[in-house]
Amino acid sequence: MSRITIVLHNGLNNRNLPLASVLRLAKKSNRKVNIIWTYTPVRSCLEYKGDLCKFNEIYKSIDGVTIDDYSEKKDQKIYEFKYWDNLDHVIDISGNNDIFINFALYPIISLDDRSDIVINTQNTLKNKNYIELDDLCYEIGDIMNNVLKPVDELQNEIDNYVKKFKKNMLGLHIRTTDGDFVNFNWKEIINKLIIESEKWLKKDSINNGLFLATDDLNVYIQLLCHFGNSLIFYNPPETLCNSKSSTKFNNDKYNVFVGLIELYLLSKCNSYIIGTSKSTFSFCAMLMAAKETKKYLINSIDTIPTL
Repeated sequence: MSRITIVLHNGLNNRNLPLASVLRLAKKSNRKVNIIWTYTPVRSCLEYKGDLCKFNEIYKSIDGVTIDDYSEKKDQKIYEFKYWDNLDHVIDISGNNDIFINFALYPIISLDDRSDIVINTQNTLKNKNYIELDDLCYEIGDIMNNVLKPVDELQNEIDNYVKKFKKNMLGLHIRTTDGDFVNFNWKEIINKLIIESEKWLKKDSINNGLFLATDDLNVYIQLLCHFGNSLIFYNPPETLCNSKSSTKFNNDKYNVFVGLIELYLLSKCNSYIIGTSKSTFSFCAMLMAAKETKKYLINSIDTIPTL
């Protein structure tokens, strides 16, 4: 059986998006998958303070998938999607040849796929409007929910923490560090989010809840000071942290454990997910979320919905 080899780089969801989409195409074209899980960042703006996660430290093994098989294949089609070129990630899966994909950052789709969202993923991530996903998006989300299964230790954390959720959950993902995120007017944005979140909680204090995922300790402190115990925020146990070198906000493998748990928790917010424009973390959570969940990507106070 032929296979698709995908080389995965950078952060967790810069890997999850191309990986989940390749798993979808492999099933569609009756191919196996080989994952080259790189252990150093490609982008100079990323700095790891410890070891990077291995695939099998966060996800269970998958039938028909090998990890880090470097054996050469003859007559394979090679695709290099350098994300700085801003090209759509489209491949030809006709025939039975092997396929090799390098530098992918966004979802991989086939020539016959139709999607205004996925084929223009970078534009979607910059979109200032309400995000209405299509069927192909939900197919990728289904792979992330049902094929990319977290290892038991992480899944148990997800299952136990989601018990804290109320009936109607608003999920916020605030990404302030790295790249263009630092250029957003976060002071204004966060103040407006606090106003709208407070309105949401007051509408039904018994059934409405608020979950926050963020990479910024100061944002967490600001919202915690305002909302107190009404704010649900994942605090990892010591077993998921390296007490010598890692906190929740460090960019090492323990932070990846926490990021994965936060991703799944954010995706379970069933009323609203308000994410950060240009963030693949926000986008992945939206792909995994229920169709009924209202989804927004924001980058200014004008893009924040009225709740």
